Formats: sequence, structure tokens, C-alpha cells
Amino acid sequence: MSLSYWFFIIEIWIIIGIILIFLEILDGSMIFFLPIGLASFINALILFINNNFSQVEFISTWHYLLVTLSISSLIFSFILRKFSKKKPKKDINDY
Repeated sequence: MSLSYWFFIIEIWIIIGIILIFLEILDGSMIFFLPIGLASFINALILFINNNFSQVEFISTWHYLLVTLSISSLIFSFILRKFSKKKPKKDINDY
């Protein structure tokens, strides 16, 4: 079986997402594993919609899946970066 066969299995993307989110729990940085894990869930959703509800197949080759993975992981990175910024604490030594 070729690699492109495995890219089109929805369960593979869900397993990749679970593994990456579990690695994020161990790492805790919210920079690398969490956005890619969430993006793999988006890829699974795109494949589900493509297989079940779409009249026209809009994801036809494996590189479209990698493009959607990269774009959605970048979007999740920016969203997580925006919401995870910590406000500077007021220093007790500032008068």
C-alpha cells in the first residue's frame, strides 16, 4: 500500500491528532504539537465531508491534504499565540 492510501483514511488523521495532543500535554509549550494536532482533526473533518456530503471531490490528491494541514496549523498557531499571551505582572518594586 502506498503512502497516499494512508493519507485518505480518516481514522489515521484522528490518531495522529490524539498522539500530537498527548505529546503537547507532556511538552506544554502550545507551539508545535497542539496546532498540528488540531489541524489533523480539521483534516479528518475535511475528509469526512469530502467522502460523505460532497458531490464533487475537492480533495483528490495527497498534497492537498498536506496544504490544508499546514494552513490550518498556521491558523491555530496564531490563534493560540494570541490567546496565550500572558499579561505582565505588576512588579512590587515599581513605585
